Amino acid sequence: MQRGYIALITVLIVMSVVLTTVSTVALFAIGEAQSGLALSKGEDALSFVEGCVEDAMLKARADANYSGGYIARPEGTCIITVISKVGSPTVTWTMKAQTDTTVTKYNRIIEVVFNRSGTGIALTSWKEVATF
Repeated sequence: MQRGYIALITVLIVMSVVLTTVSTVALFAIGEAQSGLALSKGEDALSFVEGCVEDAMLKARADANYSGGYIARPEGTCIITVISKVGSPTVTWTMKAQTDTTVTKYNRIIEVVFNRSGTGIALTSWKEVATF
């Protein structure tokens, strides 16, 4: 009879250790999934603002008087600011694009420098910056 109690207590102790271990692993997995989701949304915001820069460069290629403004895309809206246009006949443009923070909490900003000539555009610099 005493052996039955020892076996029962041993089973209960082993089960509690296994249950604690499984719970801990599950909680860590949920935390990792949530932090990965945040990274994914931040990366989505970067892809979104990069698409806005591409749209703005196409607008600048088509219109030498392009002055920036808002660009609406399926993902949301971004803000384009033309910082400078210098030179003639090839004009060096500097512009920045920023995600509209009313749509996404991730603020990503791209600064791009390119040369616009009569035959097209040539990219000089493309980088993510901290300030708009």
